[in-house]
Parts: sequence; C-alpha cells; structure tokens
Amino acid sequence: MGKTIVPLNDTKIKNSKPQEKEYSLADGEGLSLLIKPNGSKLWIFRYTSPTTLKRNRASFGKYPAVSLKDARDKRFEYQKLIENNIDPVEHTRAIKEEIKQQESKSNDTFQKILEAYYAYRVRSDGLKEITLLKDKGRVENHFVTILPKKENTSIHDITFNLIVDILKKLEKKNKYSTLTKVKSIIIRVYKYAYSQSIIDSAEIFGKLELYNFIKPPATKNSATLTAKDDIQKLYKDILAYNNSLITKYLLIFTIHTAQRQGSLITARWEDIDFTTKVWTIPKEYMKGTASKSKDHNVALSNIMVRYLKELQDLTGDNEYVFPNSQINKTRNKYPHISNNTVTNALRLMGYSKEQQTAHGFRAMFKTICKENQEEHNLNNEFVERVLAHKVEGAVESAYNRANNVEDMRKVVNWWSNWLEELKI
Repeated sequence: MGKTIVPLNDTKIKNSKPQEKEYSLADGEGLSLLIKPNGSKLWIFRYTSPTTLKRNRASFGKYPAVSLKDARDKRFEYQKLIENNIDPVEHTRAIKEEIKQQESKSNDTFQKILEAYYAYRVRSDGLKEITLLKDKGRVENHFVTILPKKENTSIHDITFNLIVDILKKLEKKNKYSTLTKVKSIIIRVYKYAYSQSIIDSAEIFGKLELYNFIKPPATKNSATLTAKDDIQKLYKDILAYNNSLITKYLLIFTIHTAQRQGSLITARWEDIDFTTKVWTIPKEYMKGTASKSKDHNVALSNIMVRYLKELQDLTGDNEYVFPNSQINKTRNKYPHISNNTVTNALRLMGYSKEQQTAHGFRAMFKTICKENQEEHNLNNEFVERVLAHKVEGAVESAYNRANNVEDMRKVVNWWSNWLEELKI
C-alpha cells in the first residue's frame, strides 16, 4: 500500500521551514507545495496529459498570494479539463495567445490603417497633399465618425453589412458622388490591409466591389451661364459683392483666369510674376498625380494684373493670395480659403446650382471664346491650353514655353476685355 497523504492545512504550511535543498509538501491528487531554500513557497500540480500521455506540471502561483483554497479550486478546474481530454496547460496557453491576438487586433484600427495606406500612396504614387486631404476628409467624415468606436474601431470588428449600412446613409441623402468615392477608398484601404497581412480574407472588399447601390443619375456638365445678358448681370453682381472682400477677388480671379478651384484657392504670391505677368501653378496643385502632371503657366491679362495688385495691398503679407481668415478655428484646417467659397458666394447672390457652379466658369470661358473664335481670331489650341487641357495632336517641343504663354495671353486679354465691357 502507498503512503497515505494527509491534506495540507494553513498551520502546516506556515510552520514549514526552508531547508538546504527544496522539498515538497503533498496535498493529494497531484497538488503539492514546493518549499525553496530561499523560503518561497510555490504551488505545483502534476498530471498526465490526456493528449500526449506524458507527465506534465503546472504552476498555480506562490503561497500566500494564492491560498490553499485557491490552489485546490484550480486543481479541480484542471481535473475537469483532463476528464474531458483537454490538456490544461495547453488550454491555458491557447487562451493567453487568443487574448494576445485580440489585443493586437484591437490596435488594428481602421483609422491607423487609413493613415498607413495614404503614407504608402504618397511614397509610391506621389499623391498630392490636396488630394490626400480631400480623400481622407471624405472617408473620415462619412465613414470613420459613424463607426461604433469611431477612430478606435478595429478593422476586424467591421463587417460587410456594417459598411453597407453606413454607405446607405449617403445613398438615402442622394449623395451618389460622395458615396462612390468613399466606397472606392474603403475598398483600397481593405486591399492594402490584405496585402500587409493585417486581415487574412479578401471577402469584404471583394463583396463591396460587387455590391451595387442605387445607380446615380447621368453626370451633367457643370452648370454655367452662356447668354451675354446673363453673364453681364453675374459679372456686375461679382463686382458689387460686399459680403467679403477676399471672396470678391476670388470670384474675379475665377471668372478671369478660368482655372480650377483647387488651383485658385492654393495660389501663392511667390507663384505670381508681375514682371512677366505669369502665374505658375505648381504641378502639385494640378489635376492628376504629381508624377504625371506638370507646372501650368497661366498668362495673366493686363486687367487681371490690375486686380491682383489691388488684392496684394490686402493679402500681400500672407503666403497665400486668398488666405483663410479663420485658420485657428476647429473646422478650418487649411491656411488658404475654402474650396466651397465661390459656390457659397454664388448661392448668396441668388444663383442656383442649375444656373452657375464654380467649375462652370471654365465652360463659360470656353463657350464664349468658341462663339467669338473666327471674329476675333481666337486659336482653339490656346483656349484649351489656358484651361490646361491636353491638346490633341499638339507637339509640346514644337512650341517653346514663352511662345505658348504669349499666345495664351492674346486669348486671356481678349476675354478680360470682353468681361470688362459688360460693366458699361
């Protein structure tokens, strides 16, 4: 017969003294207390693994931090696992690993991956800052802020149905263009996460690519006024605009130069040469990626130069021609005026989006030039060059930069004079 094991009690444990070599006090059923030479007392549970059939041991912690009752309760838990053919040590290790993975996944927030994706785009594609800010702003405003934990939401907690439900909010508001752009960004972020092994399934972005929201109506050209009487009234309204002096000059700059709003609002005084009467728009602010676009030289009419000199007295001490006067306010992130300034001014003046849009001034310029092309010898190639459009069949090297600018100047001088005559 084996030696009968007398279960431990706290008195026996407390009276146990360290010896030269470590020794054990058995409590029975595999549980014992290991007494070390330094006086520490450690709970040990020995068992036969049901998966490997090998002897194994587990530590339950130190006494008295782990009491005798706690150790026995732990032994009971382990025995139940063994009865169910589960190795308790392997089971505990698996739980710890799962917790570790969950903690790691919680750090994989959609916002962090979004930031990493755009950092990658800047490095690999030369993505321009203005495009980056617009794209990030769209997905943050229309997706991230609606997630359950907003910017702290893990990408692993975002389901396909959740994405669709959020995007349907834009669908219900008939914001089809914004919906399409946000959906595209989300797909690209998920593809980036997949390529970086942050997520291990292509299911979400694959299904999202196939999912069809309500088909948007056919794209319409930017609305613009083309009748001379209507343009005359609009031009007089612009010159009489008194809500903001800087906005008034932005409206004048918009109609006279026929450039895109993204280029107009980021115009800097250092890019304007009053001697040569040329405004150089850096390629970073032109349409397309920085790696594919190039600087655009805008010939300034004599009338436009006069207006710019008037504006220089007002904003010449700033970097930007049209600085943001509310840069320190929470909702104003940019040092230059907002992209919506011209649109808002048009609405204040009573012009609907069906009548005139900010981008529509480019169509206005092109339409009027085309109508007067033969009478005033307005070369269509240089009308298109003013708009920074690619001219079909034109060979860049056949015409040097200086001649291009001067030929464009003939067009813009005629256009500015035509507008000024409307004041009469």
